[in-house]
Amino acid sequence: MNIKMMLDPDDPMRKSLEDLGIRDDMDSDYVIRRLGTNVRFLAGKKDDQQFFIDVSDIIYIESMGHDILLHTKDVTYTSSERLKNLETILDPDKYLRVSNSVIVNIKQVKRIESSLMQKFILHMTNGSKVDVTRSYYYIFRDRLGI
Repeated sequence: MNIKMMLDPDDPMRKSLEDLGIRDDMDSDYVIRRLGTNVRFLAGKKDDQQFFIDVSDIIYIESMGHDILLHTKDVTYTSSERLKNLETILDPDKYLRVSNSVIVNIKQVKRIESSLMQKFILHMTNGSKVDVTRSYYYIFRDRLGI
């Protein structure tokens, strides 16, 4: 049986499931994860290989159509996880949704630029720019205390 394991690579539950013959499949409709805990790693694909990405290395997560892109300093990975699900499993003290299609790692914001009509432009540590849309403007402002 194949299931999507939203478990850290060193989680003992992962090993127990693998010992039972259950395989981790990023594309499975069935998901297992620990409730009440935030994940430290996310599974992502690059060139048809699966990697475990430390969430602290993720600069921002972007939804592009049906694809989820995990942007790190040098590499962009794809994930089949939904943005809404990622929002619930990432540490809310470190990650914040800034638009319908983007979640940012707050510690990876290099500079915040104010824009017209209740928008911010975030300059990320990898050189990317991410917009905080009007819908998320007050949430972002209150969260960062600006």
